[in-house]
Amino acid sequence: MPSIATRAPRVGNLVKAEQLLEHGYCREGVTVNVASETTLSVGSVLGKVTSSGKYVTSDPDAVDGSEVAAAICLENKTVAATTDTEVAVLIRGAAIVGRDALVYDVDHDATEAGVAEAELEALGILVRTQI
Repeated sequence: MPSIATRAPRVGNLVKAEQLLEHGYCREGVTVNVASETTLSVGSVLGKVTSSGKYVTSDPDAVDGSEVAAAICLENKTVAATTDTEVAVLIRGAAIVGRDALVYDVDHDATEAGVAEAELEALGILVRTQI
């Protein structure tokens, strides 16, 4: 049986609208540093570790600040363990992203995902159901 090709997620699948795109207002490069090698994809929800100011995948069970959704990854990138890696993210709004394109690299139940969406909306990043 022939296989169907797949492709990595793209920014267009995630970002539906963005203010001042031509100026990069909503985007920044941030430093990601994770304990073990991690592959981030477009839509990965990131949290910011308070003590270091570096980003990791958002974990609702963490107590280091990364439990709060603080950014959304805009590129497909492998981050080596304990290595500072620059990653492009959506860090502020006004922007609209598609709910189905968000990637929670650490499991979030429906309630935790709702909390993460509210945290993103507090940054001006509105999460909407894609049509």
